[in-house]
Amino acid sequence: MIKNKLFSVLLTLPLLCINACQANPSDFVVIFKCHSDTPTKISVVVKEHKGLFELEQFSHFQFKHSMPEKVIAIGKFSYNRPLVTEHSMEFKVGENKLTLSDYHSEELGMNIKEKSVTLVQGGKKEYWLCDDLSSSQLPSVDDFKK
Repeated sequence: MIKNKLFSVLLTLPLLCINACQANPSDFVVIFKCHSDTPTKISVVVKEHKGLFELEQFSHFQFKHSMPEKVIAIGKFSYNRPLVTEHSMEFKVGENKLTLSDYHSEELGMNIKEKSVTLVQGGKKEYWLCDDLSSSQLPSVDDFKK
């Protein structure tokens, strides 16, 4: 009887390890998604999984640095003043810095909502405003710095 229990434990252990090691796609939450064609085409997707914010996709034809397997956010920051809120998340890829921003303003009677991406590469700064199909959950993420 003890041998049977031991055998069943040894048989099910690898199956449990396989299930635990496989990430279910529903475990990932899209935190930021941006597409823009101006001034050049860019596509960015950031997903959260178990408290880590990963740069899932970054497509830009001039990006000179090869993407490592995982790029994790180095910080999330918020700026607030009356009628203005901005949330941004930063990634570092080699010597390059990528900043994603979710900006809301109600100043001067205008309601402005913008999502943007800024890439600093080799001292040169490039900026994109995301299109209307883009999305952001940055306000729901607590600030942090790594």
